[in-house]
Amino acid sequence: MTLVKCLECGSDQDFDAAVGYCEQCGRKLPVPLKSGKNAARKKLREGGGDGQKVGTVNVAVTVLLALAGLAGVIGLAVAIVLSQL
Repeated sequence: MTLVKCLECGSDQDFDAAVGYCEQCGRKLPVPLKSGKNAARKKLREGGGDGQKVGTVNVAVTVLLALAGLAGVIGLAVAIVLSQL
């Protein structure tokens, strides 16, 4: 049971039981957010492959940022040592 509020008359409706249309005024009901989330979750659970790509990209970006940070620390250390000489 997914309750939505009709934007026209303001009555609470069960989206599934009303088949997407308000029983009071007949206007189309807004689509509940939950149905979009469930569709995306179902696609990822069925092996959509996108989840694996995202995981690989996340690892690559993390490694790249770690290397950039390490290069920055080494550059700073070299600059401090050279300023002492």
